[in-house]
Amino acid sequence: MTRDFWVRVPSGYKSDNAYPLIVGLHWRDGSATDVYNGNSWASGKAFYGLKELYGETAIFVAPAGLDAGWANPNDRDIRFIGAMVSQLKQGLCTDTSRTFATGFSFGGMMSNAIGCQMGDVFRAVAPMSGSVWSGCATSSNKTAAILLHAKEDAVVGYQFGEEARDKYIAKNSCTQTTTTIGANGCVIYQGCTDNKPVAWCGYSNGGHWPPGFAATEIKSFFDRF
Repeated sequence: MTRDFWVRVPSGYKSDNAYPLIVGLHWRDGSATDVYNGNSWASGKAFYGLKELYGETAIFVAPAGLDAGWANPNDRDIRFIGAMVSQLKQGLCTDTSRTFATGFSFGGMMSNAIGCQMGDVFRAVAPMSGSVWSGCATSSNKTAAILLHAKEDAVVGYQFGEEARDKYIAKNSCTQTTTTIGANGCVIYQGCTDNKPVAWCGYSNGGHWPPGFAATEIKSFFDRF
């Protein structure tokens, strides 16, 4: 099977500089080019606004899902993401300790599938309006995570975001004690093992779309690593 992905390499790329690698996953009926160019639910900015914040300091990749999204039957999409990252690391100078994934809706679900299963490859994930409907396979490899979900989401209910969050909390052995991070009401759970923190942005006055503050909170979280 042939699979496609779009790569954005920093201008002035240097082969002796290790760049973070950020994977941006599209929503149902979206496309890799929507994320790459910043169309529609990508907040009008490339890679959900993260490209603007990182500037020319990171490598970005937008993979294309099949059948309108990321259903991941029999780990089909997990295998694709693993092969894609492996190929990118062979051809580009990436910081293997700073490989991240984010996505909205179906892309958020796939981000959770990655977070559940690919902690040996991905340092952290940032699902937006996601769930575990693309799978959450058992793995001993832990991943840091920041999850964003609107309480008013009528497409992927708030409780499904909470379900995903609770899986990370349990897997990473976090306590229920939280402290506030950022300026948008996000919290981070304390006591997580192996420096794999879990953060949660459960917010009001939203819906089934990425919040305007998403890129700022996600980059701040990724910058911890």
